[in-house]
Amino acid sequence: MIFAKRAVLIGCIIFAGCLFGMLLQRLLPMQHLADAKTAITTIQSLMTLLLALVLGLLIGTSYGVYSQQQSEAQTLGSQILQLDLTLEHYGPDADRGRELLKQELIATRERFWGGDGEAPARLSYGDSRAELRDFYAFFAKLKPATDEQRRLLDAARQLSASIVQTHYLMSTQLRNPFPKTLLISVVCWATLLFTCVGATSTINALSIIYEALGAASVASAIYLILEFSQPYLGLYRIPSDSVDQVIATL
Repeated sequence: MIFAKRAVLIGCIIFAGCLFGMLLQRLLPMQHLADAKTAITTIQSLMTLLLALVLGLLIGTSYGVYSQQQSEAQTLGSQILQLDLTLEHYGPDADRGRELLKQELIATRERFWGGDGEAPARLSYGDSRAELRDFYAFFAKLKPATDEQRRLLDAARQLSASIVQTHYLMSTQLRNPFPKTLLISVVCWATLLFTCVGATSTINALSIIYEALGAASVASAIYLILEFSQPYLGLYRIPSDSVDQVIATL
């Protein structure tokens, strides 16, 4: 909902630029507009090209963030499954490790999906270090009696480190994927473009309707950028069903 409100506000700002251009067309003498038509057309073409390139790039980048988070969430589930089975095969002495694994997964669930309309909580270096330390302390207490248990213990160490590493990467990759100043610049470019459109277009109901639709289109592109850059919020959020099922199983 918060992204939709921002998109609506952006659309209003861009359309206001169009209305400002129409106001200039009414206030300034026709000769001034005729003399400046070449400059206005040039700026309009430049802004159109610039917006097309930047919006396309930002949408592609934001979708890349979404796809990467989805892939890493699936990888995390696979790693947890492997570690759970490894500890189960080790024997009853590894039950404490399965409990630590469940706690780690619950913490992951709360960090990424627990907030009600809030951005995921950041996982700090200290948090990751504490999680690894808990696993290492548990593994240090295990006393493997057979070669098979030693092999399973080595595999469990590697998998636990991979799980914490994946969790840490998922958190750090979400930190400010797009600077606010970049999006502000895009909105300013779009507003300037629509100011040029309003200054040169014929003022009638049909032109105003299509200019409003154009402003809404640019706002919808920015909405997609915001949505995909925060894959655990909004309309296109990554579902938590798979994580919830693993927690229930553990």
